[in-house]
Amino acid sequence: MENCSNDNFQVIIKRIMTTMKKPHILVVPFPQSGHMLPHLDLTHQLLLRGATVTVLVTPQTDPYLDPLRSLHSPEHFKTLVLPFPSHPSIPSGVETLQQLPLEALPHMLEALSGLHDPLVDFLNHQPPWALPDVILGGAFLSPWINKAADAFSLKSIYFLPINAHMISILWDVEHRSFFDEMEAATTASYGLVVNTFYELESEMVEFVRTKYLTHHRIWTVGPLLAVKAGADRGGQSSLPAEKVLAWLDACSEDNSVVYIAFGSQIRLTEEQTAALAAALEASGVRFIWAVRDAAKKVNSGDNSEEDVMPAGFEERVKDKGLVIRGWAPQTMILGHRAVGSYLTHLGWGSALEGMVGGVVMLAWPMQADHFSNAEMLVDELGVAVRVGENKDSVPDSGKLARVLADSVKDDFPVRARFMKLREKGMEAIKEGGSSYNNLDDLVAEMCV
Repeated sequence: MENCSNDNFQVIIKRIMTTMKKPHILVVPFPQSGHMLPHLDLTHQLLLRGATVTVLVTPQTDPYLDPLRSLHSPEHFKTLVLPFPSHPSIPSGVETLQQLPLEALPHMLEALSGLHDPLVDFLNHQPPWALPDVILGGAFLSPWINKAADAFSLKSIYFLPINAHMISILWDVEHRSFFDEMEAATTASYGLVVNTFYELESEMVEFVRTKYLTHHRIWTVGPLLAVKAGADRGGQSSLPAEKVLAWLDACSEDNSVVYIAFGSQIRLTEEQTAALAAALEASGVRFIWAVRDAAKKVNSGDNSEEDVMPAGFEERVKDKGLVIRGWAPQTMILGHRAVGSYLTHLGWGSALEGMVGGVVMLAWPMQADHFSNAEMLVDELGVAVRVGENKDSVPDSGKLARVLADSVKDDFPVRARFMKLREKGMEAIKEGGSSYNNLDDLVAEMCV
């Protein structure tokens, strides 16, 4: 819990509890990289605090756990692999949302609810001493996780990788179908964990706590740091991380490279790709452009034709830029001294990674929480620059080229404001900071 809502006696008691009993946590992440990766980064922090963790995954998401396996002993880090439930609207072999258009979310949620019975069966076969103390689930899975937790008298705590500002928007709209159910299940749980930091949006955190959470338990624990900066975070890449690092190391000037990536869910149209490519050529900046693999269409095994590079583009810019197909070592790239700006859709996880990396963000919000994140970071705080409007717009190549060129200059107007905000975020995760203390308190609450 936040320091401002705990008296000194409660803080002391929680610290004592943390040093005595350590919880056993069953982690159930939502299988979409923007949710799953920060959830596993949170899991790493809990393991560092002495917790024992079992993570529920399906066969295709099991490799996401490899970085954690390499850092933690099998005694404290365990895996439960269950078959992915079949669904008539999800192609065979698809087990993550990023393999599908965002419109397939309801189908994915329906399929994942099929994990309830196998999970209950697994827990029924565990001796009482081996049962977890708490289920730490992705909030998107909360309705059926609550049922499983209640059946064994376990605490259910939920994780959302978005900020409190977006939570207030989601839970303030009527007739939201699934989101109504998620809000009800989350408020009926023991608590909510959010990947933000208190100093960024303290008023909104308190608003969510008092208006929506009947239990009043919300832990802000961000910005969550990646488990391993250079690790494979869940996919194949056209370039190994070592080659990307060597290319960056060869850049003589700091803050001279623009990194372009639009997350795991966004694919640019051919027209948008051509406009961005033209802007990069005209700007003359050095760049790394991460292009995602095409998504499978719902009810079809065909791949969509998107992110098509203009003919001859890569050959013309080979001395200036890298194009990475598939997964890019994003955390490593953003943290490199040579990278100065980041053209992003402004998903919250990507925004926090940009903040930790210390690179100025050029925002092209596309869907979901991107717009509210842009409202906060661009319009309210002035720490990012808007360069695009939505998933259908095509930017003016000339204007975008000028922004790209300006974004790697030391006197780029938003850079000073951005670095002050970054400093607050980094202070929050240091020992004694608000997010660091909240992680300690979260572990202690799991033991109560």
